[in-house]
Parts: sequence; structure tokens; C-alpha cells
Amino acid sequence: MSKSMLIGAVAGVGLATAGGVLGYQFFGQPPNQQGSNVVVATPDETVVARVAAEPVPAPQPVAQPAAAPAARPPPAPRPVAQPRPVQPVAAPAAAPAVVEECWDEEVTVTEEPTDQHRIAGTALGAAAGAALGNEVSDRDSAKLAGAAAGAFIGRRIQRRMQENREEARTTTTIERRCGSPGSAPR
Repeated sequence: MSKSMLIGAVAGVGLATAGGVLGYQFFGQPPNQQGSNVVVATPDETVVARVAAEPVPAPQPVAQPAAAPAARPPPAPRPVAQPRPVQPVAAPAAAPAVVEECWDEEVTVTEEPTDQHRIAGTALGAAAGAALGNEVSDRDSAKLAGAAAGAFIGRRIQRRMQENREEARTTTTIERRCGSPGSAPR
């Protein structure tokens, strides 16, 4: 195997791996949830429902009858009923006031790394290790050993880099929480 052929093969594997990582990142995301929230408020409670956006079917044409049958005469008018006297209705009793207790709560969220499986570090390390193994010896076993060692080292390096950036990916916010009396954390 010639040197230029090996470099081409390693470059091809690197590009294929990078394409796979990008494809996984792009297609591995959940689809966007489209739709709208509908809020229905009544004196007793408020209900929020999620309505999914669905395509509205096109209206179907209505078939016209070939020939209309002879028209019937309109029915005779009915006598008008005498109105009944209106009875007053008692107003509904007011709902008891809902008592809520609200508090501020500190919430810390850590964002997951974009490359959780450390594929990029593994691939780059394997490519660099194979190239170094080729420089040491022209034997295939040296290239394979270099690729394996490079993949191991590249993965470890990427893990350390992700751990160091973990502090930057952590956000803390204060959220307002409400609940029934006594449900607040002490």
C-alpha cells in the first residue's frame, strides 16, 4: 500500500466520520413541535391545552343531482305559542377564593455537550495516530497500533476539554413557583 493511498484512505475515513457526526447531530434532534396553546378560563379553573397543527383537508366538491324532483309546497305555518312568564333565577354562589403561596426557587441547568460520545476526538486521534504509525514504520501493524492509540488519546483529550467547559454550560435562574399553602420548600 503506497503512502498517498494510505493518506487518502485516512482522509476519507476522517471525512466520512465527520459527516456521520454532523448527520447524527442534525437528524438526532427531536422534530419541532408546531401548534398552539389554547387557554380556557372559567370562574373555577383555568385549562391550558396543546393543539397540534394538522393540515386542513381541502374541501371536497359536492355532487349535484341530475334532475331536481318536483318542489313540494311549503308547510302551513304553525300557530304561535303564548310566552310563559319568566321565573327569576337565583344567582350561583360565588366560588371560594383559592389561596396560593408563591416563592422564588433557584434552578441550575447544565447543558449536555454537543458531542456526547466524543466521536470527533476519537476520529481525529485515530487519523493522527495512523499517520504517526506510518512515519514510524511502513508495516500495517504499526499503522493500526498508531490508529488505536491515537483514538484512545483523542477521546480522553476531548473528555477533558468538555469537563473544563462544563462550568460555562451551567446556567442558574430564579423561577417563581406557586402552590397550595404548605407546599413551599422550607
